[in-house]
Amino acid sequence: MMNKGRFYRMAAWLALAGFLNAGMAEMLPAEDMLLPAPSACRSDRSAVARLPLRLAVYAPEKDVPAVEALLNVLNAQGVLSGLSMTGDRDSADVVCSVEGTPAGTGEGYEARLDAGQGGRGVLRLKAGASAGLFYAWQSMVQVLNANRTEDGFSVPVFSIRDVPRFEWRGIMLDVSRHFFTMAEVKRMIDTMSLFKLNRLHLHLTDGPGWRMEIKKYPLLTSMSAWRVPLANGEWNWQEVKLAIQEHDPEATYGGFYTQDQMREIIAYARSRQVTIVPEIDLPGHSYAAMHAYGDLICDGVDFPVEGKKGRDAVCMGRPETLRFVKDVVDELKAVFPPGSPIHLGHDEVSAEAWKKCRYCQNRLKDLNETDLKALSRDFLQQIADYVRKDGYDAIVWDEAGELEADKHIFVMAWRGNDFAAAAARKGHPVILAPCSHFYFDYYQSSAPTEPKAIGGLIPLRQVYGYELPELSPEEASKVRGLQANIWTEYLYDMGLVEYMAWPRALALAERAWSDCDPRDYKSFRSRAALALKLLEKLAVKYRPMDEED
Repeated sequence: MMNKGRFYRMAAWLALAGFLNAGMAEMLPAEDMLLPAPSACRSDRSAVARLPLRLAVYAPEKDVPAVEALLNVLNAQGVLSGLSMTGDRDSADVVCSVEGTPAGTGEGYEARLDAGQGGRGVLRLKAGASAGLFYAWQSMVQVLNANRTEDGFSVPVFSIRDVPRFEWRGIMLDVSRHFFTMAEVKRMIDTMSLFKLNRLHLHLTDGPGWRMEIKKYPLLTSMSAWRVPLANGEWNWQEVKLAIQEHDPEATYGGFYTQDQMREIIAYARSRQVTIVPEIDLPGHSYAAMHAYGDLICDGVDFPVEGKKGRDAVCMGRPETLRFVKDVVDELKAVFPPGSPIHLGHDEVSAEAWKKCRYCQNRLKDLNETDLKALSRDFLQQIADYVRKDGYDAIVWDEAGELEADKHIFVMAWRGNDFAAAAARKGHPVILAPCSHFYFDYYQSSAPTEPKAIGGLIPLRQVYGYELPELSPEEASKVRGLQANIWTEYLYDMGLVEYMAWPRALALAERAWSDCDPRDYKSFRSRAALALKLLEKLAVKYRPMDEED
């Protein structure tokens, strides 16, 4: 028979073993959690490194300014805290360096966690450019957060090499139909950057509102940025009433970004490796601009009645139109740094008003053309040339890719892979944003509990399963990346935007960053569940995954 002393010793030993095994079971290797999945990752579950909650970070003197700025961003992010610099490499918990020649976009990185004497961990992060170092840290945020203990982090040692699949990993936010504040836009930037999404395309203008200050045309924001609140709160374009005078007391719904506010958004985004892409939608979807400045309206158009019925394209023949657009582009260039892309719209353009407009018909004669498409092509080419002459890129929706314009114009293909392939074959750089997979204003499920949406159905699995168009290697080299679009007819606050974006944007992030099998949905779903816990910690709203996802 076992005596009491031996019994209690064995019980204590078993309890301790159970505690240790439970602790080990909770330790997640990097490859089981990172989203997007890295290019290569190996963990050793038998070797565990321990790091303190407050990490001391060392960087070579030449890299100190960049690393200090990065730590400030990470501390503000709110997942890790207490990150600080140290000048003592030997005692550092993290060693960062920017070295070597950046490959591709400069966003790639290497990360290694070693366990020294007594299990003391040292995290080594290396990249060829500061962008890569930023993404190394974003990966570490996920790894460390998932392996947090009461007094630090316990993580299986690992080695990671990671490079992005595409340079363009974007989300478009429609701020015309509903205005979102500077703070809300920054919140979206924070969440995007955590999962290596790096382009925030702001749809600044459309029929329901103009959202960017243009100093030469003040009525764009004193009138067309404001509208009368809809009676029942339900979206109805036909009932939208823009302000009929400056400071119209009835037009209280809306807002706009001053140029200084936009500069602040741009700087905030750049510190998080996100590029802001402004869109001025032309020549169609221009009701708000035409409402403020009647010189943009075609001869013979009964505006605003016909403008609400699709005749919302600016006049192609009036000299005021080209002058207006160039002035707007000039002010965008004064705000956005050289190298920024500028989106010029060109989707769903109705040419009906041009048929009877004497100015448009005169311009058509000057071009020695009879097809109204010639007006769009001439207009696009002039504006794209004007955008690009100072080192900016011009982007259009895929309808403009059919105009046989300059092949250096980027085409954002929203109507599907066939239109994307056609643009790539013509030599255009292409961004894939198909409404079949990446329109995040569509319903996420058929459940009656889903918030009202514009229509359609794109569940999470469908986003993740997106396949690129069939292209030759030369044509495939024209594909710059992927983008999801969030139109906001029914998304009147940031909570709804976030609900519609996440977790679908996680699938987008992985398809855009990781060159992995799109059919490995089980692995993605497991990692997405952990990513949603991280979003919950940051108080970001999302749609919970269910059994159908």
